[in-house]
Amino acid sequence: MRSVLFAFFAACLAIPGWGSVAADPGIEAQRVSGPSAVEEGHGAVVISIRSEIYLDDPIHVFFLREGGDIANDEDVVRFKRRQGFFAFGNDTVSYKIQAFQLRPGTYRLVAHGMNCAKVPTINERCLVEEPGIYGSLELSRPSRGYGEEAPTFEVRAGSVTYAGDFALTGRNTIEWSQIPVRELERTRRRFREMPIAPEPVVPEDFLLKYGLNARSYEDDAGRLY
Repeated sequence: MRSVLFAFFAACLAIPGWGSVAADPGIEAQRVSGPSAVEEGHGAVVISIRSEIYLDDPIHVFFLREGGDIANDEDVVRFKRRQGFFAFGNDTVSYKIQAFQLRPGTYRLVAHGMNCAKVPTINERCLVEEPGIYGSLELSRPSRGYGEEAPTFEVRAGSVTYAGDFALTGRNTIEWSQIPVRELERTRRRFREMPIAPEPVVPEDFLLKYGLNARSYEDDAGRLY
């Protein structure tokens, strides 16, 4: 309880906008409303990003296009999730299914992060310094990089990829699960004219182990965000 209260007051005392966090790495994926909005030579990706850790800034989930360089922003695509503006408490445990357009290729999960100046390397955490009324606060941000064994999905021109749900857990890991059929129904109707690309490839270690539960600023290791 003490750690939760500390996180709450730390967030209140930190003054937004004073930090020196660099621009987010990679290219933010471009949303599309339906098949007609997908540009020629691109494919559609339907994906959900969730988090059971409370997010006071957007969380980004990064994917590297096969054959690309993680240091080159053009080769890294990011999807984000943030708290609802009018939400009371953590509303990011719910599914938020969105469609995006991407260039054809195979995309591999390489990292997740918040306020990171670069794509995190394997097991790397991002730290930010936030000036506040009573001095500087160094805050840990949910972040981690993943190796070659991470999940992948394939994008094909003129097709739709159902990439599934990527969830940030209290273990500070991104874990994957299928989006329930009832949640996908409306989106599938919108994209029914497009051929369906292959299913994502997800190693067993990345499968979601438990259902998500709304949490505060603390993960299982006691790190405060």
